[in-house]
Amino acid sequence: MTVSTELIDRINMETSQRLAARARQGRLRALDVISHWCVVVTDDGDKTRDLIFEKSPTIGQIAEQADPDAYLVSIGKRKKSLRERVRLVIAAE
Repeated sequence: MTVSTELIDRINMETSQRLAARARQGRLRALDVISHWCVVVTDDGDKTRDLIFEKSPTIGQIAEQADPDAYLVSIGKRKKSLRERVRLVIAAE
């Protein structure tokens, strides 16, 4: 019995897609460990301040930490500083 080249190519393609998906999931997990959510707000349009959350914040959580008159500037993920990451490793030991 011979195996066609098309079958081998299809299996190789499916395998590479699965490996790429696993690698992508691993990168996302690693990014979650080394980053936090940063919400930038301003009260006067001139100075901004950062509100830091470990998980993606809800509107209620943002409202609890921000002033009632604050304006939302941006929401995004930021990498933790190297010092914070080292502290996490030491705490895990």
